[in-house]
Amino acid sequence: MDAAVQKMEEAMRKSKSTAARIMQPHNPGSETDESIETVQVTYQNYCHDDGHSYYVPNQYDLPQKTRMLPAFRLWINGDAMNEKTITNRSAAIIKEPVRPFLLWNKDQIPKRLWNKFKSGWLKVLSTMMEAEGLNAVKMAILNGEQSHVDEREMNLLFDEGMKYLLARHEFIAKNKTFLQWTVTTWSHKINYISVLKNGTEADKMRLGEETRWNRKHISRRTVKKRKRQDMTSITDAILREE
Repeated sequence: MDAAVQKMEEAMRKSKSTAARIMQPHNPGSETDESIETVQVTYQNYCHDDGHSYYVPNQYDLPQKTRMLPAFRLWINGDAMNEKTITNRSAAIIKEPVRPFLLWNKDQIPKRLWNKFKSGWLKVLSTMMEAEGLNAVKMAILNGEQSHVDEREMNLLFDEGMKYLLARHEFIAKNKTFLQWTVTTWSHKINYISVLKNGTEADKMRLGEETRWNRKHISRRTVKKRKRQDMTSITDAILREE
């Protein structure tokens, strides 16, 4: 277990940039933080075509193939640099910042996006927040007291969360490629059924109670189709009665 943690820390040290932040084309799934700490971000709700108001702009989507650190950054800081370009006679860029993903819930996110987020992101990121060292920042975000977390603190929080994940899922360390997994792969690997199948005995002991949402279906429900009656035989019976 300690070897896995050391391996993770060594890889993270190599991948972290210590250079000053430079504004780059917006890419919320990138490994580096593109935001500027001095900018005060004001979040708002966005009106959609269906008339509902949500935390995200119309057509907003999750970045694809996102690694754990960028996903964790969006979870804590949100997508503060999200923007759209409006082209009329001249192009105009409008900022549309998105709240920290930690605040997302099914009532404030469009159904399609929420289902995608819930199945691929929510499990692993919410599990990371169970780490004791992350409770303070979690409560600060929930209470609206937390502003932008700088990259140095972000890396410390991320390392704390990753150590907790590895401690709760010891079988993960056996896979040499876990540092390269995307956030969706992580969520799949640590779900209830996956841990039952692949986890150590200690991992299984840490599982919560089985529910209808994570219960493995032993057998598939079968639906019997009624056979059509032979219309020829029915016609013959009617003729005989006549």
